[in-house]
Parts: sequence; structure tokens; C-alpha cells
Amino acid sequence: MKDAKANPKNYTTARSAISRAIDDLGLPSSWLQPTLELVARESSFNSQAANPKSSAKGLFQFLDGTRKNYGGSKVNWNDPYQQAVAGLKYVRDRYSDPVKALQFWDKNNWY
Repeated sequence: MKDAKANPKNYTTARSAISRAIDDLGLPSSWLQPTLELVARESSFNSQAANPKSSAKGLFQFLDGTRKNYGGSKVNWNDPYQQAVAGLKYVRDRYSDPVKALQFWDKNNWY
């Protein structure tokens, strides 16, 4: 994983998108830091990250099936904000909160 300081532009863009999505979805502000940690682990804050060994892409490294279930073609997957909205909904639906998602990640190296 790249150090976030190595690419401050990606960090700033991702943080802004995630923070705005948290506000717009009415989620607690306490979600920001653990979500940033999750995104750092998954994509190093790169909204265009792509895993060459799977269909995982974006900030949250959604697989094709997950993208389909969280907006599909209605989402502009090139937009970090729209990725953040979908990613936060996924985290909420599957794990209840990003701390639990990180706990799962710690055990499995994925979430």
C-alpha cells in the first residue's frame, strides 16, 4: 500500500468525497476516519485503482457484482463522490459500520 502522503491529491479528493457522502447519507461523522483507513488499504485513495487479478475497481475496490448491486449503470463510477456513496451504503449494509468492516479486513485482508 502506498503512503497517503505520497499522493496528497488522491487523499484530498477521496477525503472530500467520503466526508460529503457521510454528511449526505446522514451517517455519523465518526465514520470518516475508519472509512479513510479502509479506503487507504483498498485503493490507496485512488478512485481509478484497478486490481489486475479481479474486477475490483475504485476507492472501495468494488467487484462487478457489487457495483451492479449498488447502482450499476446509474452510478458514474469515475466520480469519487458517487463511489463513496455506494461504498458507504455497502459498508452500512454488510458490516453496520466501518469499524466492523476494518475488523473483518484485519482477519481476512479483504472486506
